[in-house]
Amino acid sequence: MGAVATKTTTWTIGPKQAARAFHAVRFATDIGRPLNFAITVDTSTLGIPEEDAGAFLQVVWARVTRWWAYQRHAKGRKLGPFDAFLIHENPDEGPRHAHWFIRVPRSARGEVAKLIVSRIEKLTGLDDLGDAVHFLDVHTPGDFAKYMNKGLDPHYGPHFYVNTSDQGEIIGRRMTISHSIGYTARKNDGWTPAHSRKLRAAKRRTKKKK
Repeated sequence: MGAVATKTTTWTIGPKQAARAFHAVRFATDIGRPLNFAITVDTSTLGIPEEDAGAFLQVVWARVTRWWAYQRHAKGRKLGPFDAFLIHENPDEGPRHAHWFIRVPRSARGEVAKLIVSRIEKLTGLDDLGDAVHFLDVHTPGDFAKYMNKGLDPHYGPHFYVNTSDQGEIIGRRMTISHSIGYTARKNDGWTPAHSRKLRAAKRRTKKKK
């Protein structure tokens, strides 16, 4: 009998994961596509078992990305690539949930919010999600990324300037980053953290001169 695959379990975000998330958010901002819309999905309130929450949100992610691709390629809408990242949390003092940080043109945010709600309703069979899904406009993506990464291993909190807190045990993948702002996209663009720092320093100098 062959080996049976098991899901990975983690209790914190590792430093490499955190770096990838921060680099993705910074890259998106540097190329003029800053993440600006946050969704929180409370899978406990939706009645989804902890061990199934990751797979459930992967399905929601896949359905939203298919809709996004259809709108871009079939309807010619200028939405740009689907830029996003997601982090799961399971704190002792709160429900199992996930934060999803994406880039949505302001004109499409209401439509995307309705899309996400409708996809979750179809998957769960619920007619009313109540307080299980929240939406937030974000104006400072770097700060929100720090908030999302609060489940970081506390030893690395000072390095990333993150106020860490215990976000519990997660069964399965803890973090997902879209390909459009992931490692390969950054590499193909020639982007590096050092290049980003130089770019930001140049922008600060320009502002001072005005």
